[in-house]
Amino acid sequence: MTLFEFLSVAISIVLALSAGQLLTNFREVFDPSRRSWVHASWVVHLLLLHIFVWWSMWAFRDVHWNLATFAVVLLPPGVLFVCSSTLVPTYAPSVTSWDEHFFQVRRWFFALRSLFVLAAGFRTWLLLDKPVLQSPTAVSVPILLLCVAGFIISERRFHGVLAVVLLGLIFVGVSFFRLEAGAA
Repeated sequence: MTLFEFLSVAISIVLALSAGQLLTNFREVFDPSRRSWVHASWVVHLLLLHIFVWWSMWAFRDVHWNLATFAVVLLPPGVLFVCSSTLVPTYAPSVTSWDEHFFQVRRWFFALRSLFVLAAGFRTWLLLDKPVLQSPTAVSVPILLLCVAGFIISERRFHGVLAVVLLGLIFVGVSFFRLEAGAA
């Protein structure tokens, strides 16, 4: 087993716990009596991010590993875990309205989502020596700006549009990905 394989197991565990947080409560999120399409779209958004983060791990296989590089690579999955726990908490069965819950945690969610974009961009720039404005990281700039807007603006209609736009930007970013393992 190589050092990359050994360390990628730890990263995969963090991603699995985070995705598990969302999937364990998936039925609760989509319960028709409590469902909010804005909240549900963010849950789908985060699940897609889990897939993309895990898939992009292969790009780091040739990195010179030490504790610092491991921490830099582990930071985005760690932030994604906290983001998922904020959006869908472990007490999900007791949430009476996902719409109300989303707007209660909105600022935390978008602060963490912004931190995720910054951490992923920093990781790619530092360890893979890719310019920030090179695709697919180029799509990170508008995503970051929109996440900051989501943090600032509390208007419900804006958040409906934002959920759709950011989900679309995720697909645009993925279209820049090569579908082979390691595209980052």
